[in-house]
Amino acid sequence: MSVSMVGLDEIINGCRDAREVKRALCVKMSLGLLPVSQICGLLNVSAAFVSKWRGIYEAQGAEGLGLGYGGGQSLLTPEQRAAVIAWIQGQDTVQVAQVRDYVQEHHGVSYKSPQSYYELMHEAGLSYHKSEKVNPRRDEEQVQQRRAEIKKTGWASRGNRTGRVGRFA
Repeated sequence: MSVSMVGLDEIINGCRDAREVKRALCVKMSLGLLPVSQICGLLNVSAAFVSKWRGIYEAQGAEGLGLGYGGGQSLLTPEQRAAVIAWIQGQDTVQVAQVRDYVQEHHGVSYKSPQSYYELMHEAGLSYHKSEKVNPRRDEEQVQQRRAEIKKTGWASRGNRTGRVGRFA
């Protein structure tokens, strides 16, 4: 087996993207002198696809068959990201604005989309929907204080102030 075929076999047998595998199979079949019409039928591709990837393979080798986009580069280094996550985990409650301010102040990074801050909070084990680690309603002392307040005043200090109970109150 030639050296060029080894590179193709590595792509085909490795855990790669399906598009890369299809490109490698296409090139390998064309190098094996299969008719283009047969390759098109087997792989469900066009003759232009076969010609394009065979040409790229001849010019650049097996590396040319890879996907072109490698993803964006993170604005935070892995160390900075770990520091932000540790800071978030050290907070009892945290809001997205606080995370944004912390990242800007300590690392000089400002994301355009809030999604990046949501991901940091998610990595830290929090959600931007519910940023408290522990549900305060589960704290028995707070529950008792709340019940005492309701008994004393006759109604809750927040929420339904009419004192009526029911769906249409």
